[in-house]
Amino acid sequence: MTTPGGAPNTPSTPATPPLAAAVSPEDRPDTRDMVVVHTGFRRELRLMPGLVHAVADGDRERAEVVGEHLELWLSLLHHHHTREDDYLWPLLYDRAPTELQRVVDLMEAQHAVVEGLIDQIDPLVASWRATGAARERDTLVPLLQRLHDGLVEHMDDEESQLLPIAARVLTGPEWRQLGKGGSDDIPKKLHMAIFGMLLADGDPDAVAMMISHLPLSVRVLIRLGLPRRSYRRYARRVHLTDVA
Repeated sequence: MTTPGGAPNTPSTPATPPLAAAVSPEDRPDTRDMVVVHTGFRRELRLMPGLVHAVADGDRERAEVVGEHLELWLSLLHHHHTREDDYLWPLLYDRAPTELQRVVDLMEAQHAVVEGLIDQIDPLVASWRATGAARERDTLVPLLQRLHDGLVEHMDDEESQLLPIAARVLTGPEWRQLGKGGSDDIPKKLHMAIFGMLLADGDPDAVAMMISHLPLSVRVLIRLGLPRRSYRRYARRVHLTDVA
């Protein structure tokens, strides 16, 4: 992250010496996996305002289901952005400071907007889950719409401005380190459902690349169709339709 004056803070991870030259083509990371993840966030955040709006006043059972879904995705989004702030930005800035200063400043400003909205939304979701009250529901809906709009703007900019630089100056292992711990915030019973979400709308070639890096046991489960079936069950419970 950067200080208000624009200078990068000392990263929490050990500093990596700058590369003397651009990474060779065979060592470059395939950053399409980030786009696959973004596609999932775009879809789920787009659907959230409508999900909340459709819950009848006082329907605590339905508010609990939808609220649990909201809290899961807000947690995933927070983790995703924290990993970028703490690991990716310092590493990239170390490699390409001239190119990255403006882009990282933009990324951090957009993260601040998103995190500010999450800070407003989190307590409202917790309260609404318990009551299903229309007043809290109607306060949540526009905040969720603003969150979606701000996140889409950020992801569009990240994909067009930052990922091409990351693909040129980072190595494959460094890039894959970004995703470490990504499943820590997901209950184990939902791991297959969340991966099924990524399979649902992700670019097939990019998804195939992601699968190739997974353990054999997981690849077998994917070939058997478990992620897609798990996501369909999850979608029917949350969205009341088979969106997978």
